[in-house]
Order: sequence, then structure tokens, then C-alpha cells
Amino acid sequence: MKLEVKSIKLKGPVGDRSFDFEEIRTINALNRILFLSDNIENTLVKSSNIWFLKSKFFLYRALTYFGILLIPIWLPKTLHLNTVLQIIMLVFYTLFMCSQWFMLGKEVDHRLKIYFRVNSSIDRVVYRLFLGMIFFVLLFNTISFLPHKWIYNSYWVIWAVLGLFYSWPTRGKIIKESVTTNFNEFKYLDSFEKTLVFLSLLMFVFSIPELPKLTNIEALKLFFDPFEKIGNQYWNFLLVGYYPFFKYPILFKLAWCIHFYLVGLGLFCLTFYAMLRFFVSRRLSLLGVFAVLSSWSFTKILASNYGDAITTTYSLLWVWTLLWVVKSATYRAGLFLGLVSYLGTIINQSFALLVIPQCILLYLLFLRDKTIWYKRQILKYSLFGLSLTAVVLFSNIDILQNMIPIDENYFAEFTKILNRKAFYSLSYFGFIILLFKAFDSKITIIRELKVNRENVIEIFIIIFILFLSSLVLDSYLVKSFSLMWMFVFFSLIPLELVFQSISRLRSSRNMIYLIYILICLLDSHFEGRVKIFLRLFN
Repeated sequence: MKLEVKSIKLKGPVGDRSFDFEEIRTINALNRILFLSDNIENTLVKSSNIWFLKSKFFLYRALTYFGILLIPIWLPKTLHLNTVLQIIMLVFYTLFMCSQWFMLGKEVDHRLKIYFRVNSSIDRVVYRLFLGMIFFVLLFNTISFLPHKWIYNSYWVIWAVLGLFYSWPTRGKIIKESVTTNFNEFKYLDSFEKTLVFLSLLMFVFSIPELPKLTNIEALKLFFDPFEKIGNQYWNFLLVGYYPFFKYPILFKLAWCIHFYLVGLGLFCLTFYAMLRFFVSRRLSLLGVFAVLSSWSFTKILASNYGDAITTTYSLLWVWTLLWVVKSATYRAGLFLGLVSYLGTIINQSFALLVIPQCILLYLLFLRDKTIWYKRQILKYSLFGLSLTAVVLFSNIDILQNMIPIDENYFAEFTKILNRKAFYSLSYFGFIILLFKAFDSKITIIRELKVNRENVIEIFIIIFILFLSSLVLDSYLVKSFSLMWMFVFFSLIPLELVFQSISRLRSSRNMIYLIYILICLLDSHFEGRVKIFLRLFN
């Protein structure tokens, strides 16, 4: 189909640039119509290439998905396997579950049309992992009311349906779905950063604590949660999630241990990285994660209380959620805000009371530049999670009597964690620098620190709320791993200031970076971690 366009003559004498604009607009409109019609015709042409891509996508997804689902079938039949091999298989299974959380979170975004801004690509990963996990918590708790036989059948039906759904090829999935696109942050790492990522993974693997010898479920619950802070809904979530191993006590124990370590601390590290990216560069954010993992306190805390991997890491998620909700620029982020409150409530019921300062901070301070309508929409979307929070809180309100606020013993733990790692000594300077930044100091070197002052004020207010809540409610918000991320956060600020000051001196920055990697590595007690790790082979 062709359109014959007659030439348009200039009106007036030479040099006069006036045209018959009405005629030009008509021709442009016709050209656009022809362009669209050609595209429509092209999309209707049968192409064997798309069928090849669909077949490849389906086979790859289905074989991978159902191949991993063979692990819960195969492991119980090979109880004679070495413990390390069993752990490796269970790690793959746990990572598989995490991938399903991510896919479900992505599907919720798609169905509810939640579009949001992120500070880094890891924000999207953290958000979807937790969103999907919380919906799985609700689903598995619903299933837990069924008889044992129906729980087992429902478990396989759910995974089969999800497997077919996620494996079914569509153009959108083929074009848009890629694991690597969610980690664009790490696509252009330099050699130092790649080395640090490798060291962090190595440290994470060798920091796994000694496994308990208990096999009874109730005894395991007390081992992970000696003060009985974790609610029944979280235990039901773990029970159904690893139900194929329920009749095999050793495998069931290993599965729960891996969940607490891999999920609890793995998500803690991802969330910490995402939170640091609000304040420091990618390079220093990686160093911050390594500074947490390489601390000997990391291993000591797990040795004394394995359950701290879940119970004392929630404060970081709460902090990141507040920062991300402000950054997301969408009122639909209220859904996640409410669900995070629900997750905190089933981990420790006293965390439910954080809803009050959370709403006040968002409504009066953090979202003060937004309209009343926007704030009401956030509240409306968060009502689902807040309702669940209220139900859990009031269903067993007596548990609030079991709270352990900050006491005189707390400060001994505070100083012990601070003094155990040489790197944390920088936190004094970081705290002072950010304090000057928050008060908009006129000091030249402070003004040169390129950190969003609004974020600095927000983080100070949030940390103050956490300590205030711990004085009144429960110290779990600012103990163990919660203290560690605060120390590391403040320790990175002086380095960020130095790096910004010598931004043009790449070799100097690399040398300083290397020195601090070595400092973190030298007092990591890596040999002690290896000894603990080797006990798994016995």
C-alpha cells in the first residue's frame, strides 16, 4: 500500500519559509497510519522463531522446576548420604523456594499494577522476595488447618500448579523475564568488587554454625527460640514449606537450620546492601556486607542463639521498608508496608506496636510533601496487612508480657560487639559526620559529603525510634545483628567522605579499599570458622 504525496511548494518569494501547514499535518497523519498498519501486518505473520523460543523457554523452565522438586522425593530415600551432601541438596531446595517467592511477588506486582521507583536494582529483589514470602506464609498457614494427608497432597498440588504457570511461555515472559536483569547492579563490577563478592560468599559459606543434635520439633522450636518470641504462624509456614521431610527428623532438622541461616541471614545481607545504597556507593556497600560477615560476632551470635538470624534482623527490614516506601513514589507501596508489619508480628508480637510510630513518621515527616489524598491511599493499601497484624496481636496478647526491654546487661553486649571488630571503630566518626550533616553544618568538608540530607535525618529518627521502642518493648530491635548493621553503617560514612574527596585518584581509592578489606579479613577468625565448618563432616 503506497501513498502518493504531491510536492509542497513554498509560498511567497525566495527566502520566505511559510508552508501550507494544514496539508503537511494531513500527510503526516496518513504516514503514521500506514506505519502502524505495516507493524500490525508484521505481527500477524507466522514465524517459526517464536515457537522455537516458546518451546525452549517451556522446556528449560519445566525441566529445571520439576527437576528441583525431585529433591524432596529423592532425599528421604537416601538417608545414608553424607550430611554435607544432604545440606547441599537442601540448600538447592531452599533457593528454589526463594525463587518462587520472587516470582509470586512479581506476579502480585503485575496483577495489581504496582509500578515503583528503586534506589538500586537490589531494592526490587528484596521487595519481591519478602512480598512473595509473606503471601506464601498466608497460603501455608491456610493449608496447615487441613489434616496431615491433605497437607501433603496440597503441597504437591501447589508446586505443580505454580510450575506449570511459571513455565507456560508467553511473549511477555520470554522478552522480560530474566534473572540477570534483576542484578544490573553487579553487571559492571571491577576486579576489586568481584573479589569482595567472592570473599563475602566464601565467608558466608564457612560461617554456618554447628548444627544441633535435637530432632524433636518442639525441642527444635525451643532451640531456635528459647524465649518463645516467634508466633505459631511462622512455625506453620516452616512446617508446610518443608513438609516432605516431616517424617524424617534428621532431614527436617537440617531443613529448618538451613532456612534460618540461608533465608534469615541471606535476606539480611541483601537488605543491608539495599539500605546502604541510599547513603554510600556500590563499592562501599559491598564492603559493608563483608564487614558484617567477617566479624567474629557474626559466628558468636549464631553459636549462642541460632534464632537471632530471624528475630534480630527484622529491624533492618523495617528501616529499609520506610526508606523504600518514600523512594518508591507510589501509594500502592502501602500493601508491602502493611504486610511487613504482619511479618514482624509473627516473628515477635511486640513488633506489631511499631505500626504506631511507622504511621506517624510517614504521615507527618517522611511524606510531608505529598498530598492528603496520597497519604490516605497508602493507608488504604496497607489496611490488609495492618488488619492481619491486629488479628495476630489480639489473638494472643498475653505474650506481650514476655518482653525483654533493654537492661544493664545490654550495654555489655553493645561494647563487646563494638570492640570485637577493629573496623567498627570508624563508627564514632561516622556518627559525628552524619550528625553534622543532619544539622546542615557549614563546615566545608561536611558540606562536600554528597549524601541526601533528608535520608540522613530519616535514618537518625528511625534509629532513635528503634532504641526508644527497645527501652519500652523488646530489645530484639537493637541487639545482636541489629547492632552490627548499625555499627557497619556508621563506619562506612568516613570512607565515603574520603572516597568522594579523592574521586579522581583511582589508584589511591583502590589502595584504601584494599587496606580495609585486609583489615576486615585479618580479624575475621577465618580459621575458627573453618574448624566449625569441618565438624559437619563428622
